[in-house]
Parts: sequence; structure tokens; C-alpha cells
Amino acid sequence: MTSATGRSSVRHSSLRSSSAFTLVELVIAISVLVILSGLAIPAIDSAQREKMAREPIDALYTMAREVRVRAMQERRPYQIVFDGEGFQASRMFQPYGGREDFEEKRQELEQLEQRDAMIEASRARGIDLSNQEVDRRREEVEQGLRYFREYKVDPELTCDLRFWDETQWINLSGGEFRRWIFQPSGMCEPLRVRIQAERAYFEIEFHPLTADIASESSWVE
Repeated sequence: MTSATGRSSVRHSSLRSSSAFTLVELVIAISVLVILSGLAIPAIDSAQREKMAREPIDALYTMAREVRVRAMQERRPYQIVFDGEGFQASRMFQPYGGREDFEEKRQELEQLEQRDAMIEASRARGIDLSNQEVDRRREEVEQGLRYFREYKVDPELTCDLRFWDETQWINLSGGEFRRWIFQPSGMCEPLRVRIQAERAYFEIEFHPLTADIASESSWVE
């Protein structure tokens, strides 16, 4: 059937039908994408919470294994200390020291490095300012700082500890400072660590003979 203009009305109607069908397909495709996005976002969010809570556990496990090996190889105790900011690994300084020990040692080493720079500069001008007492002091400080690892826990996470002789969890956010000692024999005190994030947590127990993970439990919403 042809109109007065010479165009086919059947063809025009077919084009409109085809256009309408394409619009329906577009609506369906958008609806499917919205549904898939609604399903994917919670899964991604859950995976991010799991990663956030798991990361400190992995870092602590790696640190514990390294500290144990060093304690056995060097035949001297090492330590991992916990506080409200995270945990740090080093040779054992003092049995009853706190976090300020690390800062004092760092400052002493910086001062000695500055003094060494002055001595080298004086030697270049023919003046020897070296001092054996200073060298011995530097060696003592360097022995403590030669190995130092630090991990800062995300402020959004909660870290709790429980040693073998304790019946309650110790929350580190309250300014607690706890020391985990690794003996030259490779033994350490049994320790349970719990890291909690929003709707996620990981809890592990370290074996006192090997520093391996003896048990593990987790929950992620």
C-alpha cells in the first residue's frame, strides 16, 4: 500500500515497531544491570571488610615467624610489643621498658650518626675526633635497632590480646602495652589475638613451640 507521497505505510509501521522493541530491550538491560549491581556491592563490601580484618593477622604471623628464627639464630631473646597503635618487633631491650624505649634508641642513633658525620668531616681536614667510648655506645644502640619492624593497625579496627594465664581479653585501645617474648630456644608464650572490624573479625592462637597458627576462627557478614 502506497500513500500519496509515494512512501510505503507498511514499511513506516515496521520501523516504529522495531524502534519500540529496541527501547524495551534497553529497559530490560538497565534493569538487569541494576539488579546485578545490587548483588555485587554487598559482596564487594564484605570482601573489603574481610581483607581489612585479616591484614593485621597476616602481618603479625609473618613478624612472629621472622622474630622466632632470629632469636634462635642469634641465641638472644627477641620481642613483639603491642600497644594502641599496633605492634613492633625488635631485639629485646629491657624487660620492663615501654614504647618510649624505641623512640629514645632512635634519637640516640640519629645523634650518633650526626656525630659520625662530624668525625668524618674532621678527618678530611686532618683532625681525628673518634672516641672508643662513643663507638661502644653506638654498637650497643645499633644492636637494638639493627632489626626493627613496625605495623600500625587501622584505627577503625579493634585489637584484643589474651595470654595463656589470663581469663579476659585485653583491649589495646585503652593504652595497654604488652610484650610477647621469643626465647633463644624458639619458644614463646601462648597467645590469642583477635582483630575486629565492622561486621567482621578474625581470631587466632599461636603455638608456643613453633609460633605457627594453632587454631583460627573468623566471621564476616
